[in-house]
Amino acid sequence: APEEGEEVRNDTFMYERGLADYVEYINAQKKADLVHPDVIGFESEDPERKIALEVAMQWNTSYQESVHTFANTINTHEGGTHEEGFRAALTTLVNRYARDTKIIKEKDDNLTGDDIREGLTAVISVKLGEPQFEGQTKTKL
Repeated sequence: APEEGEEVRNDTFMYERGLADYVEYINAQKKADLVHPDVIGFESEDPERKIALEVAMQWNTSYQESVHTFANTINTHEGGTHEEGFRAALTTLVNRYARDTKIIKEKDDNLTGDDIREGLTAVISVKLGEPQFEGQTKTKL
């Protein structure tokens, strides 16, 4: 609670296009150019399993990876299975595409996850019917 006479700060964030706007906002704060102009985004829902997923991502020319994760709108800044699954799937998908299009030759090694995620800004949001967080602060799924 604020002390008497202390001003209360209240910030509200609203993104018309959801996570895509959030990714653009994060990238606008960086001193880096965009690798591609449009945010890549997708969502999926399985009502039977009570799970929904939304992802937005865009690469920039910085060397830093910036992945932000949420579970049931709670910021899980320590990550968790949703972030691990995203990282593994992204690495697999990019390597498969690179091999299918002959960007990577048969004799060459796959790209590493670190190489693929360099310059990536991503926001991952999952909604779960029965989430299992680690600890009381709910910072890791």
